[in-house]
Amino acid sequence: MMVIPMDVRLDKAIDEIRVRQASTVGLQMPEGLKVRARSMAAELEEATGCQVIIMGDPCYGACDLRTFDGVELLVHVGHAPMPDIVPKMPTIFLEVPMDFDIVQGLEDNGSRLSSRVGLVATVQHLHLLPIAVKTLESMGRHVRIGKGDARTAAPGQVLGCNITSALAVKDDVEQYIFLGSGYFHPLAVSLGTDLPVLAMDPYRGAVKDIGDEKEKIVRQRYAAIAKAQNADDWLVLICDKPGQRRLSAAYRCRDMIRLSCRKADIVLMNEIRAEALLPYRAQAAVSTACPRLAIDDGPHYPIPLLTPWEMEMALGLRDMSDYRLDQILEGDTPGNVG
Repeated sequence: MMVIPMDVRLDKAIDEIRVRQASTVGLQMPEGLKVRARSMAAELEEATGCQVIIMGDPCYGACDLRTFDGVELLVHVGHAPMPDIVPKMPTIFLEVPMDFDIVQGLEDNGSRLSSRVGLVATVQHLHLLPIAVKTLESMGRHVRIGKGDARTAAPGQVLGCNITSALAVKDDVEQYIFLGSGYFHPLAVSLGTDLPVLAMDPYRGAVKDIGDEKEKIVRQRYAAIAKAQNADDWLVLICDKPGQRRLSAAYRCRDMIRLSCRKADIVLMNEIRAEALLPYRAQAAVSTACPRLAIDDGPHYPIPLLTPWEMEMALGLRDMSDYRLDQILEGDTPGNVG
């Protein structure tokens, strides 16, 4: 795996700890950065005299802020804040910008680029978008970067549950270029816009069309929907993670299932896992949490796990040809979290 230069910017957290005179600080980050958690904690403690508690549970994004009594300040690493969510505890977001050579990648793949392209990225690579724009325009391409809703922190940013920045320029582009690692974000853009996406992966040094992955996932999703059509007993899952807590969506899904003369109960979980569903002996489940749960992990569940839109297709409330991506949008979750 390539080593990607990153800027953790701990000085921002150090300054805030000093200003607030915080004595106990929580440190939270995603799995890929936890190898640096102990060295970061040591640096914060040495620079400020505070005590640092490392949050060891999995962290899925700014939707998943963890706090507990006794911690005065949370340092959240690797994600940007969601502007529509106000943490109950003072929280410092360290976004960890990461650099890689996008100029060479774009120039080497000029023959694969459409004339009108949209640019999207995860938060770690948003600072590279102006370089991408300049490079693409020098190659004769028309470039658009969209502004998403209030769950996104900057134009061009896409989340696993929100591609509104891509949708904002959908009618003006023929193709998207995604800057970032992994397949889910570009897959979400492709599923949500029905346009081709080239993914520039900083770790693999590859520029890949995710069309094959999209077709594979769509086949899996239709198979799950078809299996759920015969289910008479459902679970409606709601996640207690603050930025994924869609209670109104859960009630709506439950009511639709019951109106179709099927059984449905709402189950609240903080961590939705396949084995946690076994005691309820249901035949299908719909998750109102992050759509990645159904799409990424669904094949590993003992029963069909659907998104709300897919549930409506299974119940016959939407045409089977009208597949849409589930998104968590501005206003879908409570404004204050923690």
